[in-house]
Amino acid sequence: MEIRPLYFADEIFYWARIGRQATVLELQCTLTQKIDPEVLEAALLHALQVHTNFRIRPVIVNGRFQAMLDDLRKAPLYAKDGRTRQPGTADTEGLMLYAEYEEKDITLHVFHGLSDLRGMFAFLNTMLKFYYHESGQAAAGLPEPDSTDTIPCYEKIMERAPGGPAGSFLPDEVSVFHLPEKSFGKRTTVQRVCEIDLPLEPLLAVSKRSGSSVVPTLQAFIGRAIRKTYDVGEKIIIAYTPVDLRPVFHFETSGNASSSFPLPYSESLDRQSIEERALFLRNYLNFQKQPENLYAGVKRIVDKAAPVIKAPLPPGLKTHLIVNVGRMMDRASYTYGLSYAGKVRFDEAVDPYVASVTACAGSYSYPLWIMACEFHGTLRMILTQSYESIRLAKNICKELSLEIPGMNFTDRGYHAFDEFHWTKLRQIGKNLQLRI
Repeated sequence: MEIRPLYFADEIFYWARIGRQATVLELQCTLTQKIDPEVLEAALLHALQVHTNFRIRPVIVNGRFQAMLDDLRKAPLYAKDGRTRQPGTADTEGLMLYAEYEEKDITLHVFHGLSDLRGMFAFLNTMLKFYYHESGQAAAGLPEPDSTDTIPCYEKIMERAPGGPAGSFLPDEVSVFHLPEKSFGKRTTVQRVCEIDLPLEPLLAVSKRSGSSVVPTLQAFIGRAIRKTYDVGEKIIIAYTPVDLRPVFHFETSGNASSSFPLPYSESLDRQSIEERALFLRNYLNFQKQPENLYAGVKRIVDKAAPVIKAPLPPGLKTHLIVNVGRMMDRASYTYGLSYAGKVRFDEAVDPYVASVTACAGSYSYPLWIMACEFHGTLRMILTQSYESIRLAKNICKELSLEIPGMNFTDRGYHAFDEFHWTKLRQIGKNLQLRI
């Protein structure tokens, strides 16, 4: 057994995104054939042996979260029964993820501290490689055990600072618009979920025509839909926009490797055409994504969180402070969030067996969180909201349909997400040797 420290990009989630309303992401993959549970269990176990960071069991050592690695004998795979589970407990074999299956559907539940969306889809790809290899249907190249792991990406970025920031937008300097909807509150993980499917080709045509790209083009539509739905006035609509750090700083990791930027949509933008709005937001995002600004964003996170994480406070008090302050700052800074997983790719031997993929998570920091996945010519957006009305969701679909034919809107109803409580974890005292 080995106990190792968590790298900062992963560790911050254990402090800032836990509790009743933990950030547990769900990736659903629909296959073209009915699932064989025995083969899937073996495939999940193999994938966990490949992706080292996905099989950690968190423990608390001297008041800090750390990662325990030992032999894994049973994969956390369960038939879907509608219940929620608590990662890190016997509910999930002590792991921070588990998988459910039903007919042709596989749903991965993954605590964000393990990985971001890119790493999660890489894990799903590995699992499907083993699944179709074990079933004898596809000859995919199989990775070696422990060949994929997380790295200290924030630490590496901080070591090679590219210089001071080139200028960035600060939400605390403007009047941010907040959705005037009554929240379900802090005591529940139940969310209202809607789905918008749109054909990718016409969306890309709009982006190309405007010289933009997918994310700012979507935000151009969403910003106008918000202004048409509510009395926004002169306030600024701010989109939480994650940015993958891997291609900028040239590293790979199976863990977390992103920063985020606020992308503003103002009243002046609303008077412009979709092409003008999309191009402005693209240029603004590109300006924000300069290495200097990305470095500054990472440094800002580390400078704010590290002193509190290292403070000699009881874990309960520490995580209570970090969670509450983090949620409060997010709510103050953003109107909604948009996470885009990019084009989801599977091994060419596996791809024909995959019908669709989706991703979603509870929206607790701000009222609406949209997660978009691009697969087989369709962009699927899952809108998870912490309030009742789906008027805005319908208006976003309506706004998109003005330029993109073939839209499909589905009200998925209500969904309860998983919780993760630090009190359920094993706590170890001061005399532990980190390698046992």
